[in-house]
Amino acid sequence: MKKLYFPIAAVVAIFLASSSQAAEKPRPAPDNQNQPKKVWTNDDMNQLRARGLISIEGEEPTKPAAQPPTAPVETTFPVYESRLDDPTWYADKAADLRAELDRREEALNEQLKAIALAVDRVTQPGVSLNQPSVGVTPEAGVQVLQGRVQEVQDQLDELSDLARQHDIMPGVLRS
Repeated sequence: MKKLYFPIAAVVAIFLASSSQAAEKPRPAPDNQNQPKKVWTNDDMNQLRARGLISIEGEEPTKPAAQPPTAPVETTFPVYESRLDDPTWYADKAADLRAELDRREEALNEQLKAIALAVDRVTQPGVSLNQPSVGVTPEAGVQVLQGRVQEVQDQLDELSDLARQHDIMPGVLRS
């Protein structure tokens, strides 16, 4: 064991000596220490371009010929101050919420159907471990799913109230 101490100590000493020599090497000084720095402005661009110090890739833009002012282009879509005044926004939002409501009601119906089949002793074999469970018991799962359905229904009701406050026709939300 004593023989290993000397080689390790020698390696450490050589490492420390070489690292300290590397740290002591002088670094080259920058050439421009005494020269003041130049800040280029837009007025200097022509001078730089003449000296070839600025390169522009692609074609240089040409000045467009003076064109008579044209009439403003009329948009075919109405412009609203806010999305809350836009009936299309309400229709899109309502369609998204109805689709989510349909998905959640389908999950609730599947859970209720599974409970009804379990009463008749028709069940799926085993527990599905690769799918999320909505509740500890089937009845708790039904309560969770009913809460999710009610949550989306409340969002639809709030959207309807908001549309009514902004004078949006009720038929927009149903389409």
